Amino acid sequence: MRRLPHRTNSESEQFVCQHLIHFYDDAYPADAAGDFIAAGLLAGDTCIVMLRQPSRAAVEQRLQALGIATGAGGPYAAVYTAMDTHAALSELVVDGRLDLGRATAAVGQLLGQARGGGRVRLVGDPGPELFAAGHEADALALESLVDKLASVHGASVFCAYPIDGFYRERSTSALLAMSARHSAVTFPKRLWVDGYLAAGTRGDSRQHEPLADPG
Repeated sequence: MRRLPHRTNSESEQFVCQHLIHFYDDAYPADAAGDFIAAGLLAGDTCIVMLRQPSRAAVEQRLQALGIATGAGGPYAAVYTAMDTHAALSELVVDGRLDLGRATAAVGQLLGQARGGGRVRLVGDPGPELFAAGHEADALALESLVDKLASVHGASVFCAYPIDGFYRERSTSALLAMSARHSAVTFPKRLWVDGYLAAGTRGDSRQHEPLADPG
């Protein structure tokens, strides 16, 4: 896997205001998401996992494997919250489309209340759900909003998108735009992604064109 930083911040800003995106092949990257949440819990952060099943269960299994008990009565119960993506989306969308005003209020309230006097870590997939439903512009708008509000509230955010969703669109423009809205990007090892990375590194205008998958 390759990780590409897109912004340069001070070390303290990177720690409290990361917005990470993980493009993946097949299975949701539960280990990476779980490790992200585990690091936050061990540091005393308030952590939120907003995922559909079975991804949410997989992340919690990873936490259990790391010896971190998040259940009721456990040492992290007060600072760990698990939420269903579809319930969260109902607060953000109207007639299936993102309502920016509602989303701003809901996400701002979620992060603000969770923060209290400390830091917040969030793993979520409302953006990927919107993208999978064919609402690319809504997914990009939500990621931009989350990026802005995470900086305001001192939060770190981890999200993950299946890479094939971008290939099926036959264009890398969405991949470029989505990557630009995050502080660090992890790509899978794919030949067509290699072509995108090479074009992007050269500053080649063809980076916005469809890339055929040779494999």
